[in-house]
Amino acid sequence: MTIRKITGIGLLSLLPLFAARGQAFAWGNTWMGIGLEQTVNAAHWKLGFLRYNAAFVLSNAGYDSDIYYGSLDHRVSDFTFSAGPDLHVFLPLKKRVVFEISESPRYVFYRKTDRERSWNNAFAGNAHVVFDRLYFRAGGVLGDAKERLSTELNVNVRMKTEGVSGLVLWQASKGTSFTLQYQWSKYKYENLSDEFPDIRASLDRTQSQVDFTAYLQQRSRVRFYLAGRYGSYIFAERVSSFKDSHSYNASAGLEFLAPEGGFEGLTAGLRGSIDLGYKRLNFLNPLLKDYSGLSGNAAISVGIMKLTALRLFFAMGPQFSAYTGLAYYRQTAFGAGLSRSLTKHAAITYDFGYSRNDYPAADVVTGDNPERRSADKYLTHAIRLNFNVRRDFEISLLADLGSRDSKLAPHMKSTRAFIGLSLTYGYAGVASSMPTGPAS
Repeated sequence: MTIRKITGIGLLSLLPLFAARGQAFAWGNTWMGIGLEQTVNAAHWKLGFLRYNAAFVLSNAGYDSDIYYGSLDHRVSDFTFSAGPDLHVFLPLKKRVVFEISESPRYVFYRKTDRERSWNNAFAGNAHVVFDRLYFRAGGVLGDAKERLSTELNVNVRMKTEGVSGLVLWQASKGTSFTLQYQWSKYKYENLSDEFPDIRASLDRTQSQVDFTAYLQQRSRVRFYLAGRYGSYIFAERVSSFKDSHSYNASAGLEFLAPEGGFEGLTAGLRGSIDLGYKRLNFLNPLLKDYSGLSGNAAISVGIMKLTALRLFFAMGPQFSAYTGLAYYRQTAFGAGLSRSLTKHAAITYDFGYSRNDYPAADVVTGDNPERRSADKYLTHAIRLNFNVRRDFEISLLADLGSRDSKLAPHMKSTRAFIGLSLTYGYAGVASSMPTGPAS
């Protein structure tokens, strides 16, 4: 589906909103319904019965020392930026119904590398139905974007996505709730030049996932949950059919709901989420080694002194490989950083990160060399200096430095630096409440 078609669907979907009448006044007693009410009421502009946020976003405008991060046998440096509007619209109706639409077209520019220039777009729509103890949501997404594929193949790849999802939440009591969620997604990739692997054959797929989560919230700022997920993955090309698989995931987590209050508030208290569990990836091909082990993600921030916060993050789990001869790799990433509020309107952050991709010791289907077990390692440093010039204008100065040690890229060891800025003028959209868990 082309960018023009996706954008057209997004614009046409807005038309029924202007013809609607009424407004919701009752949001029920579910925590997701309360979160939806807060998000809708926080929208900065109104047009009739519509509430909306809109902004112009300029991202990663600056100099990149190697846009292919060692994936070619020579460095390619360039000046680049991504720019476009961000629109997020809500329409509350009577009988506790809310329609939500977001549209984010982007133009990605490279000064010298013409083939990397692209138009990207992300469209999402949801319908929310809120009752006293029940909450329903159904929606869909369309995406067409050329962006970095993964740490395994760290180059820009066009990916077209379409998907639908549904969720039901039951608030059994004030502190106990349950959700059942279904997601269906289809991924289609665009191949690059002959210098790169056949990404379309490796990764084109459809996947379905079902999640069940139980939440316990006895304190206003802490939410605990237990979650289970089943997933099914079917690959489009015959050459990658050996990757067809089912997954099983069980995890437990905490979500810390700290209040926000400008940059000073962002360095206070405890906020973020932790999700840790066990995942099993069963391949339908009996000759292929299954994955089983730790899986999860965590990103938390804790105030360690006045105006200063320590930030920690962690992620681990299997990822499907972009190479047709390899089924999957286990990605592990962790790091730490500091955030410091300089004034009420300015803050500085520093983050250090390490990640690595590990492959099975041997692939009995393709006979790949066991020496590829550890194929990619990354070290990254990132500094951000953020300014809230005013309520509707934020600017960030960026500086990144990374090093890569890879057995799959032409350059075994490579470095990449980026320096530039990002800015937001207006009020960017804020997504309605999403349950934390393995689907996050």
